[in-house]
Amino acid sequence: MASERGLTFVNASNLDEFRNEHVRRIVRRRVMRDIGRARRKQKHPAVVTFVWQQLIASTAPVSLRKPCLDSHQLPFDTDPRARELIHFMNSEAEYKYRPFRKIWFSMALTDQSAFTLCMANAAMFLEQTRHPETFRYERCEETLRYYGRCVEQVTDRLSDPVDSTSEGILTTILGLICHDLYVGTLSRWEYHIRGLAEIVRIRGGIHDLPPNIQLFACWFDVLGSVVQDLPPRLPGFSALLERSFKSAGQQPRLLRDTIKEIRTSPIAISILVPVLEKAVDLFNFVNNQYLQRGFWKAEDDTSPVELIGTLTHELLALPRADYSKSNGYEVVREMTRLALLILLSGLKASYGFSAVEMTALQKKFSWLTLEIRKLHEALPFQRLQLWCFLVAAILHPVGTKRSLYLEQISLRMTSMNVPNGYGAIQAARDLLWIEVLASGDEITSLVSDIDNYNSGKDWRFFT
Repeated sequence: MASERGLTFVNASNLDEFRNEHVRRIVRRRVMRDIGRARRKQKHPAVVTFVWQQLIASTAPVSLRKPCLDSHQLPFDTDPRARELIHFMNSEAEYKYRPFRKIWFSMALTDQSAFTLCMANAAMFLEQTRHPETFRYERCEETLRYYGRCVEQVTDRLSDPVDSTSEGILTTILGLICHDLYVGTLSRWEYHIRGLAEIVRIRGGIHDLPPNIQLFACWFDVLGSVVQDLPPRLPGFSALLERSFKSAGQQPRLLRDTIKEIRTSPIAISILVPVLEKAVDLFNFVNNQYLQRGFWKAEDDTSPVELIGTLTHELLALPRADYSKSNGYEVVREMTRLALLILLSGLKASYGFSAVEMTALQKKFSWLTLEIRKLHEALPFQRLQLWCFLVAAILHPVGTKRSLYLEQISLRMTSMNVPNGYGAIQAARDLLWIEVLASGDEITSLVSDIDNYNSGKDWRFFT
């Protein structure tokens, strides 16, 4: 060990030098020197300087946007059962298809009352999933409790002159209407759709609302109206929502010629022209895309609603025929109107939409057919008439006698020189057709019924 100018050198190969008391004392003194200085140094308190900033008043009033959901209060219960329902709403999408699930859920999150109704739906769907055989809506207490709470909230909010026409209240009422249509309570649907129409009137329209609210307001209007075949309560689908698919396909030549002839006919039937043109757009859209994977179950695709809804609105807005005073043009117009509504009902069922109106529409078409049998004059547009009867016949419930339609089909085949059932189907295809209108077996069955009727071999049709 050696020392030089205050430094101490230690030979690392000699461990005894590390144990030397003098060396150890020097090391301790060196280490503790800085610590001792820090302890003896007087501490100064931390100083924070506050600067007064003078705010200059703005000439424009400051307005804070009212939050849709209170950030200090959750918009739903937080008990275990409520959390279970919320979890079910999210997990059900993995195995169950419901049209526009994500769209509706995102809309419900913007309003507390709408979310309350969302909980009612979740309770109902969960009960249906667990007890599909014994489920009864009127016995689902939890659903009715949430539904009642939502109605109470809406009732209170309607007394507020501002909130009563807000986007949130419209979203909630649309949810109530959707719920009513799903469970089949048309009396409640009618009550709520009248209220919605009144709010729309007070607001001066819905053109300034988000597209989804505009879309579903018109959609739920026609969904309920078509069940009773009544005119829509709300204005038609706006230009914003009407989508054109004319580039997806051309009008068949026979249809183009028919439309040209209808256009130059009396107004009693010429008002069908815009309806038929919209039908072409819809049929081309379906025919060009129905084979694509997921076409029928695209949860967030609103194209079917825009096309089917627009056409349904036009059909429901057409005048009804007074058969005691009607001429042939009005009868054919009514026949076409009902046949298109029947076809749209079948198409909605393929999409998974509500289509409970089919039975009522078939009854109206059957009654119209009976009235046609009483007429002594020939009706115009034989090919269009044949198309109407074929659509009604092919979408008739299985097992139902179709003799009434077969008689009229046979008469038109004779006047058009159509040789057999397949020729009749081809004549309809050449005019206006949806390839998924019926399966191959259903078409074959109808063709067989037509041919048997024409040959008089099947006596079922005469009983």
